[in-house]
Order: sequence, then C-alpha cells, then structure tokens
Amino acid sequence: MSQYPAWLPAEADYLNSLAGDVPFAELVERFQRRAAAEGWPQRSEKALIMRLNRSGLQASARTGAVVTTGGIAELLGCPATRVESWLRRPKLAAILQPRWVGRVRYIKRSSLQRLAREMPRVLGGYDADALFALLEDRTLAEAVASQYRRPCGDWRVRCVETGRVYRSCGAAAAAHHVTQAAISLAIRQRRPVVALGLTFEALRQPQQTAAA
Repeated sequence: MSQYPAWLPAEADYLNSLAGDVPFAELVERFQRRAAAEGWPQRSEKALIMRLNRSGLQASARTGAVVTTGGIAELLGCPATRVESWLRRPKLAAILQPRWVGRVRYIKRSSLQRLAREMPRVLGGYDADALFALLEDRTLAEAVASQYRRPCGDWRVRCVETGRVYRSCGAAAAAHHVTQAAISLAIRQRRPVVALGLTFEALRQPQQTAAA
C-alpha cells in the first residue's frame, strides 16, 4: 500500500497561506508551481483538500483578494439567493464583475469595496463587523453601516392568518422554528407551510412598521 510523503513544514506553511485566500483552482496551480521550484513532493488536488480539511482550513476563498458568492452570504449572514439577485441587476453586475471558475463565481474584494462606495444602499442593514469581514476596510464598513441601517429592498413577509409582519423570511422562520426555505417555498407556491398550517405572503409596498 502506497504511502503519501510526509508534509514538509515549508510546504504546509505555504498551503496554509493560500487557504481561503484564492479560488481553489488557483490555489492548486500556485502550490504546484511553488512545489516544482522548491523540489517539494508532487501533491494531487485530493491530497491538498485532505490536508486543508485536517487543518480545519477553507479550500474556497473567504478572505483575501477574492471571495465566492456563497462566501459573501456567509460573511453577511444572509441567504445566498440575495447575493445571486445582485448579479441579475446589470448595474451591480457591472461593478462586481463576477468570474466563473468551474461552477463557482468569484468576486474581487476591490469590486465589493467599489460597490460600497458607489452603491452603498445595497449593503444596508448589515452591522459594521459583518461589513468589515466582507470589505476588509473598517472605515468604509462603519460608514455604510451607520448611514444605511435598513436593508435594501422590501424583504418583509406577512402571516395571512395572524396579520403579523416579519422583516424577512428568515425572521418569520426563526419565530416559528422552521427553515427559511419552508416559508419562502410556500410563498412562491402560494400554499400554507405544512408544518405550521399558516400562510405567508411577501410584501412589496412600504409600510410604517414591521415586527422583529
């Protein structure tokens, strides 16, 4: 049975420096190029993933120069569908300029910073810490968070039976101890949430107040 060569401290350190910072395809390319130059053992993609997993590190980008659309949602604590909706708006897509790598879309951190400067309302409703994790610019994050305290767009939903209004599907789901997907799917299909026996509808017209 073949045995993988033990990891050298230098190659492990270099892999750790790339983890979460660049798209995985670029991570593999950079690592293998450096390995050839340094005379390190050749490592397959599977070997790199296994090493990252054992180290508790991300194979996909979450920090550094680029971030995935899923990573953006994770950092902001919002549904991935909200980030995907940005890319369907031509003006936002022109600013963000997403790049496909396989089936994953990557967005430059500099493009997100440009979004915060040119269309900050899109990032409204998130706290300064979440925005700092996304933008990696504390001054810009605090400026957006203080000026735009409410989220862009009308994400509120109303329970038809009780009349209660929630600020989002996520808030309604948390209040009723079901998943956000259960409520959003029921809204799209115009039917009650089976587990609750309650019907929800999306609100699109401005109202004065909404329940937390």
